[in-house]
Amino acid sequence: MAGVDFVTRWDSALAQRDTFFVSKQPLSLLLDGQTFLLETDLDTDYAHLPVRTFLLFEGLGRPEWAGACDWYMKADADSFLNVPLIEQRLRCFDPEENWFLGVPQVAHSTHGVMTRFASGGAGYVISRGLLPRLANWAPFCLLQLLQHAGGTGMEDVSLAGCIWKWGRIEVTSYADYETEVITSEAALNRTRVTEVHGPNESLTVPPCTMVVHSVAAEQLPTVHMNVQRARAQRVERGGGKCVLDPAKLAHGASMVLSPEQESDSGYQWAVYNPREYQALLSCSEAQALDNATL
Repeated sequence: MAGVDFVTRWDSALAQRDTFFVSKQPLSLLLDGQTFLLETDLDTDYAHLPVRTFLLFEGLGRPEWAGACDWYMKADADSFLNVPLIEQRLRCFDPEENWFLGVPQVAHSTHGVMTRFASGGAGYVISRGLLPRLANWAPFCLLQLLQHAGGTGMEDVSLAGCIWKWGRIEVTSYADYETEVITSEAALNRTRVTEVHGPNESLTVPPCTMVVHSVAAEQLPTVHMNVQRARAQRVERGGGKCVLDPAKLAHGASMVLSPEQESDSGYQWAVYNPREYQALLSCSEAQALDNATL
């Protein structure tokens, strides 16, 4: 249905999940309780997707939504999300603090400006503490986007630029890019996560996969089955829980990355900055001892 999207929210403390349809007008009496009415929503082409994203986060800042849940996650329509594992990892962070979580990448503009952003394909997460601030910034960022680019651009880059400009908040890496996300063509080919496997055929799908992108609609059941099967096989073989390895965290915290272009050589960053490293390290140690951890 044109003009209808949906958003899933979860509350870590209550372990509740709900799915809400985003629409400009009521859809059905049966769905009134599950419809997020966003009168300012509009249909756009892909180039103007940042417009819709800023309007969505402005709308989520309304009182009835701003405190409705701990985390707000947006992902592309062709992304597969392993919600139980993502929900588990989110427990590593305090939702009352300002967290912008995702799988970081780097974008270069034609003006030489570089932005670290959270890939929309891998999904990004806004904490309850950050949401009201982002809702206040969104109209100004949208206005600037309309003035400078006519509303066009990469929506994930635009959002990250907005959060950095107004809040000086960078994206935090909450997942291990090598073992927990499949978001590149090379990773899709290597893991064959979208392909049907025979009952005795070995899997190369990582057992702790949280996100797969990009996935065609008809491939979703296969991806879900492969991810679940990979996890089940690991459990059967006595494999460990889906927690981040402290040694890899320490290595990431000590590793400094820099862009390929020499002109940007002054811009560097660690895989994990001290704040996120401590949050993930403490969580990894605690979840390793928690029987409820998957």
